Amino acid sequence: MTTDAEYIKVAEEAWEESVEIAKSVDGWKEEKKDKKTGDVVESRKNSKGRKIYRCKAKIDMPPKLLIDAMGDTDHVTEWNKTLTEARVLKTLNDNCAISYQVTSDGGGGMVSARDFVYVSKKGYEGEIFVMGGKSVEMKDAPSSSKIVRAVNGPGCQMVTPSAEDKNICEFLWLMDCDYKGWMPQSVLDIAMPIAQTQFIDCVRKLAEKLKEEGKF
Repeated sequence: MTTDAEYIKVAEEAWEESVEIAKSVDGWKEEKKDKKTGDVVESRKNSKGRKIYRCKAKIDMPPKLLIDAMGDTDHVTEWNKTLTEARVLKTLNDNCAISYQVTSDGGGGMVSARDFVYVSKKGYEGEIFVMGGKSVEMKDAPSSSKIVRAVNGPGCQMVTPSAEDKNICEFLWLMDCDYKGWMPQSVLDIAMPIAQTQFIDCVRKLAEKLKEEGKF
């Protein structure tokens, strides 16, 4: 049985590792770029030889509002349509928690839904907010015979305030996901960047909604 302290250690190590990878410069190649928005998805191989993805986008909303939305796991599906279910299974301390998440069918229906059990840590690297973690085993976690359990290596989402405008932030998502099931690499090569850009679309819709509500 894994103790809370052991889960926290896993979260902290994954957080550190994912920040290092997210900030790395070498080895990335462009997979997809949106000329209109400037959004870019890049990929490289991780230490195990699996392709990992990094997406960067500029978002028209104050960093604090995005950070609050990302950190509220139990309500994240209200705006993040790439997930059909997300809930905290166990709060480990003020910054670390284990959550259960189910993805919607990805890549325009090419990839069927996956679920995962994820330990994460919220924290700051200087002025950059980072929510990072990785998949873990948990005895009492939900599971479904209909859904394949995916495994996430160290990954993170980062929110960086814009130096020019307090109502703009830079968003980065590092994704290292072993989708499991029978999944040809050629399909994943298309589906993974789509999953990241779909999430960015959801963030932008959230920004529009919060602006209409007068939150900024």
